[in-house]
Amino acid sequence: MSLSLRMTPLLVLLCSACPPLGFSQTPSGDYLSELAAAQRELIQTETVTIQKLDLGEARPGKNRFTAVMKNKSDRPVTVWLDLRADPGLWLRKWQDRFVFLLWPQQEKEIQAEYEFLHLSPEAWLRVRWGFPQVKEGGITDFPSFFFEKKYFLGWRNMAVDYDLAQRFTKRDAGHFGIYYFPASLAAREIDTIAEQREAAFRKISAMLGLSNAPTVRLVLFPDAKTKTSETGHMGDGWAFGQNIVEIYNEQTKLDPYHELTHILAGQLGDPPAMFNEGFAVYVSELMGADALKFLGAPGMRIDQAVVAHRQAGKFIPLEELFTLTDIGPEESRPEISYPEAASVVKYLIEKYGLEKFRGAYKSLENSSNAAVIRKNKQTFRGIYGKLPTELEPEWLSALLPAKR
Repeated sequence: MSLSLRMTPLLVLLCSACPPLGFSQTPSGDYLSELAAAQRELIQTETVTIQKLDLGEARPGKNRFTAVMKNKSDRPVTVWLDLRADPGLWLRKWQDRFVFLLWPQQEKEIQAEYEFLHLSPEAWLRVRWGFPQVKEGGITDFPSFFFEKKYFLGWRNMAVDYDLAQRFTKRDAGHFGIYYFPASLAAREIDTIAEQREAAFRKISAMLGLSNAPTVRLVLFPDAKTKTSETGHMGDGWAFGQNIVEIYNEQTKLDPYHELTHILAGQLGDPPAMFNEGFAVYVSELMGADALKFLGAPGMRIDQAVVAHRQAGKFIPLEELFTLTDIGPEESRPEISYPEAASVVKYLIEKYGLEKFRGAYKSLENSSNAAVIRKNKQTFRGIYGKLPTELEPEWLSALLPAKR
């Protein structure tokens, strides 16, 4: 018996011999070697053996997945299989889960179907196996899995139907691979863009103490219509993984530092939003950009914006700001929280130094869990000698010159 539990598809959102930038790990070979590796898999638990994984043809459209499963026990065993087909880049993803029942000592071939809506060179199929649990009330839960692996099925696959190399012109620039359309403004200004981005990369990496920072892919679209049609993303730009996607024309030239800071700082850790977003806005201002242009206070410096907001009776206490897991949604009051977070980060760096800030960025954890928040506060005190609430008055006192 097999039961397919449907899940809604998700939307996110190079040298010839080297894998594209989007790979989280380097494939061992081309897609054929990945298919062969799956065939050699031998997955063992106390109760089941799973082997001979056949990933199908690895083509755009529907593909058949099969495997041979054996129940080694003297009781029925239920196993779940989760397949996630990721075409890479911003392409629409697909995911599905299947449940199989094996009778005592039964061995059988199971089948499941997965789909690549498109296929880029970075496409992969993630395979997970686990044992489901039936909770009180008959609700089925899918707890931790006993096997997980990604198979890179787009690399050197002739069935690829979406390749940046065929859609864009590419410029390698230090730590960037920059993709742009011929005859666009980006094409005419590519030397300036490359020089500016690489200079920012080196400065931000130095601030963070990174010696082996990742290569970043920058994709520049000439207008909003083309970008939305190609990616499905609304807005002027965004970053994901090691990718930055932006509109670049005479009317729209985004701050080139904010998203790059997120990508590079992510090599250190994932701290609360006050550190994460605050550092990105602070770096933008430090590099000479209008850091608050699209964040509610165009033309104002971060400290000036905080002072102006306080004078207007708008302020988020540091106790609350420290616990935010995200800055940007309406409930986070972004027009207030963005400049405040940046101002606090600026104060911590200028007063206590970059080394302590890097230590905090590495050590603090972005979480809404009460125990984690308590731990974060103690970690903060261990680094700075005081709790966030104790830092607030000295930070605010340092802002007084910003009134002038």
